Amino acid sequence: MNLLGAYRNGNYAVLICDDGTKIRTNSLDNLTPEFPESIDMKISDRCDMGCPMCHEQSTKDGALANLTHPLLDSLHPYTELALGGGNIFEHPHLRPFLMRMQRQGVICNATVHVEHFNQYWGEIYAMVNEGLLHGVGISINEPPSKKTMDRITLIPNTVVHVIAGVVDEKTINALTWGDTKLLILGYKDYGRGSRFLYSHAATVIRNIKWLEDNFDSLKCWFPLVSFDNLALEQLNIKDKVSPNEWERSYMGDDGSFTMYVDLVKEQYAVSSISERHDIFSSDIRDLFKAVRRETHGEDK
Repeated sequence: MNLLGAYRNGNYAVLICDDGTKIRTNSLDNLTPEFPESIDMKISDRCDMGCPMCHEQSTKDGALANLTHPLLDSLHPYTELALGGGNIFEHPHLRPFLMRMQRQGVICNATVHVEHFNQYWGEIYAMVNEGLLHGVGISINEPPSKKTMDRITLIPNTVVHVIAGVVDEKTINALTWGDTKLLILGYKDYGRGSRFLYSHAATVIRNIKWLEDNFDSLKCWFPLVSFDNLALEQLNIKDKVSPNEWERSYMGDDGSFTMYVDLVKEQYAVSSISERHDIFSSDIRDLFKAVRRETHGEDK
């Protein structure tokens, strides 16, 4: 584990390591940031996969973000961007954008469907080696091929993303042999996900229950298992760990240190399933203040 960066945000200091470890410190009884530590940012609504549970409802002729948007100038060094869509690799200006973010000191990570991971494998591998992408999240819904698993192991900071309710026992078992880091995302009853849930409710409920019942086994099967906040709630994770472990590991509610930006539609929100608002400022701090008012009731 190596130190990736150190910075001050509001009334506390942050240390961030290359394996994703983050430490926040101060001598006060609160942590109050001025800007988001990480941003879930959509830069593409274009995707040819047509996944039935896609909450963003991406399509093969979807719109693309303006990657010269002035909001990007205000991103603080060491801000973590989780870039997604849609398929971000359909954006013709992706590489120049990543080079710009690299010069700015912003840490870019990409989320990509496993089919596109294989399709753009050479490009992804090159971007990681050049430092343009720090980490890659690979969305997997079905058991992957050995070739895919071999490719995953060639990139240091890869994390397999699975959706609670969609991923089943067979797929989880197929992932265990690769010494793979696992991120479990909550099921988003939003966009096409609402229609999928309506027609596959029994399967979604059964798969969520299986993950919940096998939480202790998951921790043994994978070197690292993490959850987004929605999955923490759906799988009742807080009830399954000690108070000390929760206090040490929980990184905060949505909107505490994070936010969502839809750069395609030029909107922002607490998270990707929260009410969205039009971007009203080219300074990310202004948008984050609005998010904090919405989630924490902070004064203007």
